[in-house]
Amino acid sequence: MAESSEDYAQAHADQYREKGNGLFKAGDYAGAVGAYSEAIALDPANHVLYSNRSGAYLALGGAISKAFKDAEQCVALKPDWPKSYSRRGAAEHALGRFVAAQTSYRKALELAPETPAFVKGLAAARAGEEEATKQRIVEEKRREAEEAARQKAEAERKRKEEEEAAAREELGDFFSALDDDAVARKRAKKAETNPTTEKYATQKLGKGADQIARLTPSHHAFKNLNPFHVLDLDVDATPDDIKARYRKLSALTHPDKNGGADDARRAFEYVKDAYLELSDEKKRAKTVLIVEGARRRCRDERALQVEKGIVDGEDELPPLDGALAKEVLKTFAQNEMKRRDVEDHHRVQANRDREHEEAAKKKDADEKAFEKQWNDDDRRADRIDFWQQFQDDAKRATNVKRQRGAVNFKREAKVEKKPKYGQADMESWKREWK
Repeated sequence: MAESSEDYAQAHADQYREKGNGLFKAGDYAGAVGAYSEAIALDPANHVLYSNRSGAYLALGGAISKAFKDAEQCVALKPDWPKSYSRRGAAEHALGRFVAAQTSYRKALELAPETPAFVKGLAAARAGEEEATKQRIVEEKRREAEEAARQKAEAERKRKEEEEAAAREELGDFFSALDDDAVARKRAKKAETNPTTEKYATQKLGKGADQIARLTPSHHAFKNLNPFHVLDLDVDATPDDIKARYRKLSALTHPDKNGGADDARRAFEYVKDAYLELSDEKKRAKTVLIVEGARRRCRDERALQVEKGIVDGEDELPPLDGALAKEVLKTFAQNEMKRRDVEDHHRVQANRDREHEEAAKKKDADEKAFEKQWNDDDRRADRIDFWQQFQDDAKRATNVKRQRGAVNFKREAKVEKKPKYGQADMESWKREWK
């Protein structure tokens, strides 16, 4: 009976499969992957071959994505085979996709209930998910601790810089005071160009505990986004007003004068940050625009309510001062949330781009390694040996159909030493002449 090309492919696919099984048992997982790949090339519809190669990739390590890809192909070829789902579950577990791995193992158990290996794999996936959750919590705590330490170090650095700046300023004032006439002229000119507002100079600030309580209420991080609120000033404050208020509040809230309390340290930092922000002319102008815009929107909204008859008059609305302060606070909080959202988006996008780049590099390296292995001389010699054994088979030699088709094929000869490109065989003319 004539043997078809399908019979040939099946026969050699089985040989490669047996070879791969032997290499796998011997611990040669790379060799097993190669043998299974040869078998798949001859019999690409065999789901068992993809399952075996997936297991070899998984055991090899460093090729988990290929193991998952083969498991997916196995499921596509044989969706009613329980082991195909267990292969996929194992690959998903190795990739850290514990929820997906549990789904795969449950599907395998639906097809083959109470199978010990599937039950064990499902339990391992659940344990992996729990462990990953624990590690994620530990990592988040570690990051929070590092961020707290970083903020503390940054605060300490700013405090030292501020103290050094204050010391330098005090020293400069000391030397400037040596020339009374020059100091007097300077102060007179400064008073003309940038006078101190009387209402702020005479404003009562109370004790340090009062200011600390004002600056550290609940949700103080959002309530202190407005630097004018922190320094207890309005937008009409001059640079001298800001500087004078900073000196008073920093003295009242300094941690050393308040027993080193945490609230005092936080209040002191808020005062210092507000002063630095309002000392910058551009930042101060931007802050003034934000405050005035919020107040204008509040007044327009109240006027609109009266105009439409929602209320009979301004008397039925909440007090104007409280409404204005609330709208300003809301505006600063909304701006801060938008800023955080933008930062989160940039961070997520940067992480995604980095992961894609790493995945592309890894894929390129894996493909190059596989191509190098595929073109290895030993593997090429093995394929030629298999083909020659098939041609020399005594049973197939009497096959009439094979004899008719053999005229179109030439027996491959194993070349022991292949000449380099462009190099001629100088002894060939002697053999042909004889």
